[in-house]
Amino acid sequence: MPDPLQVLIVDDERLARRSLRSALNGVAGVAVAGEAASIDAAAEQIRTEAPDVVLLDVQMRGETGFDLLDRVEAPVQVVFITAHDEYAVRAFEVNALDYLLKPVDPDRLAEALRRTRQAETALPEDEDTDPEGLAYDDLFFYEDGRRPRFIRVREIICVEAAGNYTELHVADGTTALTSTTLSTWTDRLPDAHFARIHRSTIVNVERVATVEQEDGRTYSVHVEGRDDPLSMSRRRARALRDRLA
Repeated sequence: MPDPLQVLIVDDERLARRSLRSALNGVAGVAVAGEAASIDAAAEQIRTEAPDVVLLDVQMRGETGFDLLDRVEAPVQVVFITAHDEYAVRAFEVNALDYLLKPVDPDRLAEALRRTRQAETALPEDEDTDPEGLAYDDLFFYEDGRRPRFIRVREIICVEAAGNYTELHVADGTTALTSTTLSTWTDRLPDAHFARIHRSTIVNVERVATVEQEDGRTYSVHVEGRDDPLSMSRRRARALRDRLA
């Protein structure tokens, strides 16, 4: 059995620390290394306790979680915990493992800590690894050189092949062009929520409004936020119809 993952909780609100400690009680293989209510106290505990991961509040009284990272020399994995989402891009820039919004979902917290364990035991970079699957509430980072941002998986309406690329259509009306193949997206997106409806299209079934039969062999799939329908074959329609029933 591996040693428990040592977790330091950093938040200036006592009730928030208590809530995180309670959530950690339900996560196997995890131990609370300590708590800190200030950046000074957190820096000292990181020096003396050498935790594996820090659950770090972003906004604290007169300081931020980013201030802590400027003060510690030892490498430490960080999961940001915050009531605000405007710091997501900066969190990525400092290589945060995850970015969770308050109130913290215990399942999302457990998943973030699972990734910490994976990061510790990861294979060397020159070895082949399978792409990691995404959960429906996960955030992933997208950078196109102009407007880097985090995209939440549940906000993806559909994924379409675009030559050697794929285009994500997002609920806010934006699109994101990625070099990830459609097959890789099929493997990474959660099966319970996404379905391949065409050789060039994946759809978020939660975003499907209606399905209309066209000529007996093809169907039109109308999704939220798009005026033009998506095409679906009869074979794939059976699987999607069963899922939406």
